Amino acid sequence: MFVGGFDPRGARHYYRLFAEHAVLQGKVDGREYAVGPRRPLDVGSHRHAQWTFSGEAGGGDYVFFDWSDAVRAHWPRSWWRVTAQACKTYATVLKDWRVLRPIRRQTPNTLLAFAYPLLYICLAVMLAMGGFALGWRWSEALPSWVRWMPPSAIFAAALWGSAALDKRLNVSWLLRIFNFAAHSAQRDGAVLAQRTLAMADWIQARSERQPGLEVVVVGFSVGSVQALHLVDALRQRLPTQPTAVGQAPAAVTLLTLGNCIPLFTLMRQAQALRATLQAVAADSRVFWADVSSPGDSVSFGMCDLLPLAMRGAPAPAQAYANPRHMCSPRFHKLFEPQTYRRMRRNKMRMHFQYLMASEKQGAYNFFAMLAAPGAVRTFVEKYLVR
Repeated sequence: MFVGGFDPRGARHYYRLFAEHAVLQGKVDGREYAVGPRRPLDVGSHRHAQWTFSGEAGGGDYVFFDWSDAVRAHWPRSWWRVTAQACKTYATVLKDWRVLRPIRRQTPNTLLAFAYPLLYICLAVMLAMGGFALGWRWSEALPSWVRWMPPSAIFAAALWGSAALDKRLNVSWLLRIFNFAAHSAQRDGAVLAQRTLAMADWIQARSERQPGLEVVVVGFSVGSVQALHLVDALRQRLPTQPTAVGQAPAAVTLLTLGNCIPLFTLMRQAQALRATLQAVAADSRVFWADVSSPGDSVSFGMCDLLPLAMRGAPAPAQAYANPRHMCSPRFHKLFEPQTYRRMRRNKMRMHFQYLMASEKQGAYNFFAMLAAPGAVRTFVEKYLVR
């Protein structure tokens, strides 16, 4: 079960990405990964997608949990509207600025990544105002009734240029994620509640028809938050008798890639999400492994996730079974140095690497992990845990 990030592109885009990079990764690995055709999957009142995926030793059904319509509903096309919403979001967070201290200590690059859009907005406004002032000074010899035209044109051109440059810098992409985090907190996490419960019921019914089925929920980027809600719904449908950590295999595997969970839980109103996180973390029937790179400045990689996400120190660590492991994909080992340097300069490209092929063989391999002959958690513990 794959839950994508905050992306208006739906199953067609992710299927194409998956199929293309499965072929590329197969060439690197010297093996063949087979991807079946994309088929619709109706669950409740919503349409998702599914396809088969297999390697030489294993595979399974790949179910795409589609929430792209909800993303599009919170994806203003106007750069100006996104910016206006972001100013309100930043004001809300900065009122409670003390919660940012743990993020600064643990993942300063991530904090900088979400702060730089604010700096970009301020710089754009300052340049526009400076241009207006210079234009007003240069046009002092013009008649008063036309003097305002050149500086106004410079002001507008500066703002237009800032909006155009955003297409290369992906500033508005980060702002949209930030705005959605604030919106989700205000809605108390109920954005996709009915769709999540319907999918949990569907998984439960299928598991009952196929005893021993391995259920793996993969949450990518912002999808890590939606995946938490799905796993929480699933665990409430599991047998009530818990298993001790390490004594029995978990019933559900949660794999978060490039997680953004602390970004959403830092909002004061996100009590429901923090309660969900705490419940999943304490349930030994869930096997949760987080794979997030410290080099991916949009995610929270290799940090002390629970204290960071709980807005303070949670209960003693022994009260929690999850996350079982927090692993780095070590992207720098999967590429030539010059390729990796180019990736680091493109935040979006770096963030999507969890789902893409590599140049060289290495421990992290999205496709080999899903096509492993044993359980996904066995692959994680064998190759990714250091």
